Amino acid sequence: MANFSIPPGVGLNIARAKSLLRRDETVRALEALLAGLEHYEPSKLPGKLRFEVEVLIHECVLDLNRQPKIRTLLTTLAKSGKASIVYAPKEEGKLKAVLDIILKALNESEVVKVRDNVEAKIARKATLEQKGLAALRSGDSPKGKAALRVLADEFGEEPGVLRQVGEWLLEFKLYFEAAEFLELAIERFPKDSKSYASAVSCYNTLREFEKGEAIYLKAIKQFGKHTRTLTNLAELYMAWNKKDKAFDAAREALSLDAANDTAREIVEKLG
Repeated sequence: MANFSIPPGVGLNIARAKSLLRRDETVRALEALLAGLEHYEPSKLPGKLRFEVEVLIHECVLDLNRQPKIRTLLTTLAKSGKASIVYAPKEEGKLKAVLDIILKALNESEVVKVRDNVEAKIARKATLEQKGLAALRSGDSPKGKAALRVLADEFGEEPGVLRQVGEWLLEFKLYFEAAEFLELAIERFPKDSKSYASAVSCYNTLREFEKGEAIYLKAIKQFGKHTRTLTNLAELYMAWNKKDKAFDAAREALSLDAANDTAREIVEKLG
């Protein structure tokens, strides 16, 4: 006697659909239920197993009808709060057609939601930028700094945002605040070379040479030894009156580029 059982492609997908519905993952649940229906071939199952599958499908459809997203969509499509998904045995094809329509509508609404969220974020970002810069230009530094800090907090995971905030603050001579954001930019986006240069500019102005040195050393570790970086480091050491370090950095810069006049002047001056 043949040993029949519910095909895994049917039973597992329907069970997965019910599990996803309990987690409010409506779109994925619909996809799983449709996959189960795709594998379902009633004519190949004995009556008892067909009945078991029909019960599973019916239960899943009932769960679907309780989903808030489904309720909202059905009300919108049918213009009635009483609309629901209907399943009748032997009419799985009709159910699939209805579920396909619902899935397409949900996916389209998700796309619209994502687009709206993106547009809202862009608008929010622009508002904070404009608010911060307008306040700084009018001389209201506290208000300007506050708006730019919110901008950094909300969008600081996006490349370039922290550096831009730091550079705006640097432009308005708010060096301590600028350095804070530029240091954070270096930490989160170590491959953004512009952040290093702007951070050093802050520390040079503040005459915090030790912090400037630390930035240059981070740059060298990240990007390697380049004649320009070493020359800038040598100039920092000159301003700091660290003549031995200035000489060593300039000499190394000159070894990488024999035409580096600035490095040569430092070496000749200190040699």
